[in-house]
Amino acid sequence: MSIQAYDINLGPAGSNTATQVIEASAQICDFLSSGSAFDQIEVRPNFMQGAATLKLGQGFDAGAIIDRWLIVNKGATAIAGQVMLSTAGFRNFRISGDVNVLDGGKSRTLANLAYAGFTASSPAAGNYARLQLWNPAASGKRAVVEALWLWGSAATTILIQDSTAALANTYEAASPKLLGGVAGAATCMYDTTAVQPVTPSIIGIQVIAAQLQIVKFAEPIVIPPGHGLLAASQGVSVGTTANFEWYEEPNT
Repeated sequence: MSIQAYDINLGPAGSNTATQVIEASAQICDFLSSGSAFDQIEVRPNFMQGAATLKLGQGFDAGAIIDRWLIVNKGATAIAGQVMLSTAGFRNFRISGDVNVLDGGKSRTLANLAYAGFTASSPAAGNYARLQLWNPAASGKRAVVEALWLWGSAATTILIQDSTAALANTYEAASPKLLGGVAGAATCMYDTTAVQPVTPSIIGIQVIAAQLQIVKFAEPIVIPPGHGLLAASQGVSVGTTANFEWYEEPNT
């Protein structure tokens, strides 16, 4: 029986360092360790077209001894970790006493996948304010919204809706929760319109004048590419602000 751990260092998916070849005779490949609980690798034994995509802690049995293993990063961030290659008879099962609690939020922040953003629309006489978290059609990502904060200069109802066109004005780009990190794909937008927003809506939020309203969803709202999460005031001439909190992942 042969058991050997190998270090893997993979650049982001699509880069010229996103693949690594390991030449070793083995039948089983286990994804042993990595810097993030959300990392995924694709394993291609002997460069076969058929491949297995492994999450951290998962393994793949090729069914026969293989001499060359192509490892491919499937995620948007670099991977530094280990795979275990072994012959039949060994499996990398975890047992009681070896328990790892994964903090998903922290892992996403450290991987520069978590973001927050702010947008605002000033009062405009005879017009309705609209705020939006917009995910560009070519982003290749989906934005998973966990919470938002709404404020109005006067009492109003703010409708939370799907939209398929970006608003006219960009307020700011996504700010990474990893300080010093890279901005996300989604952007915070705003405008005003003379047309009162109408249903259907995901939800309607009652906002008290000059009081911040925090909305925490039981399940997150997912924004695919080419869609935006719209916060539209039903009150005329009301200034509004919105803070969005979300993370991004490949839209696969």
